[in-house]
Amino acid sequence: MASSKPTIIIIPGSFSPASQYSAVTTDLESHGYDVHAIDLETVGRRDTPPSMYDDAAKLAALITKLADDGKDVVLVPHSYGGVVACEASKGLAKSLREQEGKRGGVARIVFVTAVGPPVGQSIKDVFPPGALDSFAITDGYMTADPALIAAVGFSHLPTEKALAHGSKLLNHVAASFEQPITYAPYKDIPISFLICEDEKLIVPELQKKMIATMESDMPEGKTVDRHPVQADHGIHLSQPKAMAAVVRKSLGDTA
Repeated sequence: MASSKPTIIIIPGSFSPASQYSAVTTDLESHGYDVHAIDLETVGRRDTPPSMYDDAAKLAALITKLADDGKDVVLVPHSYGGVVACEASKGLAKSLREQEGKRGGVARIVFVTAVGPPVGQSIKDVFPPGALDSFAITDGYMTADPALIAAVGFSHLPTEKALAHGSKLLNHVAASFEQPITYAPYKDIPISFLICEDEKLIVPELQKKMIATMESDMPEGKTVDRHPVQADHGIHLSQPKAMAAVVRKSLGDTA
């Protein structure tokens, strides 16, 4: 008998290979979910740097395939993955597909300390001026300094483990941080937000500001489903079970 549970797609943050989310994927799979964690086009060097829109197109293709198979899809973007999830959802909301007589579609987005700007804005527009200047840029690619990421992004991990994970991060296309989204899904898709309360990159105040912006675009009476966790930016590494538990809770799965 086919599972009635939705299919989950994890969208990594900048610099991050999908493999860093394996513990979250394994936990969700152990609870009966079909889980996909995608590798982003903008992560890792290529001859011609791709764009955020290439990331969105790759995700949209996977969503479309699953939706056309009748699957309800839940997107779980982390950090930079938020803009990719927003852009990729255009035309693929379950509510909109139902109006077209189609099955499946994006049934919910669970932002994990992820960036969700309004239409016409990019990641760079959301952050305070100069907040992203610490990333070195060479030939159109940003480099994440392992020591900086260990201290700021993976602050809940022991130093040795934080540095090890930081050293596995890849280059990331710099232009993707300046490319604006053309669709904000908050009007059409239910939104949950895992608020990392010990964040040092996307600080809690910024997370809450983004939530307020989302709610201002929602139909009257709709709100963001909030899930605060005492966690750092790298919750997928420091507390993968807590991240998976919030995803399940946002879907009403508390078994």
